[in-house]
This record gives sequence, structure tokens and C-alpha cells, in this order.
Amino acid sequence: MKKLLSILSLIGFITFTSCNDDDTANQVDRDTIAEVFEINQNTTFTAANNYRINYSLNPVIYNSDMIMIYRLAGTSGTLDIWEQLPQTYNFTDGELSYTFDFTVQDINLYLFFDGNVLTPAFTDNQVFRVVIIPGYLSNKGGAAPVDFSDYNAVVKYYNINQQNIKSLTPGKK
Repeated sequence: MKKLLSILSLIGFITFTSCNDDDTANQVDRDTIAEVFEINQNTTFTAANNYRINYSLNPVIYNSDMIMIYRLAGTSGTLDIWEQLPQTYNFTDGELSYTFDFTVQDINLYLFFDGNVLTPAFTDNQVFRVVIIPGYLSNKGGAAPVDFSDYNAVVKYYNINQQNIKSLTPGKK
């Protein structure tokens, strides 16, 4: 009986000794936050740049991050009107679309059109806002927590400080 008790005690000791609470676990990065960048440095789409403008992301983002881009479409009183890209406008003379693609290092903005629809209102001095949502905030699955087409709702939901908006610099591509 003493031997059995000794063996059980030894097994219990080994079992509970191997358990501790200092194991490395998946930890959420609490200092990575959603942020906004503005593109407004002479952003003009022309035939010379093939209606494409490249901007470098610094620092680069992660593969899991989500990017949303909004174009300043106008104002209503003192409020800015932001439209989410891609955005298409249909005219009697043709069609015009703003779209984008991105990698972890850069963003490309494109202006596609057909017909005779280009005016300076759509090509010259365009202002864009780039919202970057870290992957751990955007990969929760299920229904979207916010209406991503509404720039103001996105900024509010992710507690983005609009006083600290940084500018993106044109890339070299």
C-alpha cells in the first residue's frame, strides 16, 4: 500500500510540476492600432502617369491587414463627403471609375474611363484617405462590425484620432 501511495504521489508530483502559467500563448498586440493616412500632395491623374499613382507604405503592413480607401467627393457645409473606393460614375458620354490595389509595401490608385468624361473635377488635386485596419481587428469573422462604406463610422468604430493623420509619399514605380 505504501508503494502504491508513493507511486501515485510521484505521478501527481510530475503531473502538477509540469503545469505552469508562464507558457507562451497567443498574445494580442495591443499597441498596434488602426490608422489613417492622407494622400493630397498634388494627386492628379494624367496621361503622363497612365492615370495611375503609386504611394509607398512606410512602415509596411502585414498580409492580414485590411486597407480601405476613400475619396473626398465634396463637402456639405463644413462636413467632408468621403466615398469608398472602388467608385464608379456613369454619364451619358461614358463611365469613370476610381479603384486601387495594394501590397504590403505600396498602394496604386487608378482612374479608368471610357468616352469623353474626364474633367479637372475628377482628375486634378484629388484627396484620398487610406484606412489601415490591423489583421487582429479585421479577422473576427461574421458580420462586419461597422458599415465600411461610411468613412466617419469606420473612424469612430476604430477610435482613430483624426488630428494625427499622416501623409503618404509618392512611390518610385
